[in-house]
Amino acid sequence: MPSRRTPRPIAGLPLGDPNARIHVAAVGFEVERITRPIELDRADRVYLLTRAERDAAAPFVDEVARRLARAPWPIDVRIVRTDLWDVFGALASLRQIFEQEDRADRSRANQVPIRVNVSSGTKITAIAGTLASMLWKGEPYYVQVSRAWYSDRTPKVSSVHDRVERVDPVNVYELRAPARELVEVLEALGRRGGTLRKHELIRELGLERADGGRRASPQALHGRLRRRLDPLERRWGFVRADGPGPRARVELTEQGRLAVGLFGKSLDSRQ
Repeated sequence: MPSRRTPRPIAGLPLGDPNARIHVAAVGFEVERITRPIELDRADRVYLLTRAERDAAAPFVDEVARRLARAPWPIDVRIVRTDLWDVFGALASLRQIFEQEDRADRSRANQVPIRVNVSSGTKITAIAGTLASMLWKGEPYYVQVSRAWYSDRTPKVSSVHDRVERVDPVNVYELRAPARELVEVLEALGRRGGTLRKHELIRELGLERADGGRRASPQALHGRLRRRLDPLERRWGFVRADGPGPRARVELTEQGRLAVGLFGKSLDSRQ
């Protein structure tokens, strides 16, 4: 994995610095699989994802942190506690990292992408890391190993854990979120249990206030709502309406419930 900048000692780059080389890795029963790509890239800051409570992998988190502390340049190591077995919990933590590093805006240029290790941790964190990279322009990578030392024995920290062969980039496509006004519809439905009548949804969205306080006609209000519902239903498949009238029900589809978690303000939605 070639470095993106000339290696140099640093005093520590602040959060949001566009030149900071940032790595994210979930920690399972691996050490070299996590530390080696970080060392090759001479990362400035590293986020280690681990479970909220101490478990069998806790000694590995400590060992990874110890090895990174011995690097010949300063590495800012941060431990992030999350649920490694819940995709939305992991996504919430990843989203927070991208946002606090000012890397959540795909349109912003001249910044080093956050690199995400999708070979460590759990399958759930691999999925979450890949989705996060698609949504927020990260760079996922997979660390190939020739031997997983713990495959048939009780996991414990030792001098060598994984024989790293190479680090491969993972090619991903951009995943674009729906427009914010469409996400607001999903969030409104999510807040109310996933189903609302159209006239209730209009009130929940505050569409009657869109004319600077002037009262809009019922036809105008339903026209505003229809302009939001049509793409959500026909293009995205996130909602389903059971009729055209104002008392018709609008409900989130299963894909829509997932979209609330992916694109909404809170990734902890569990509707």
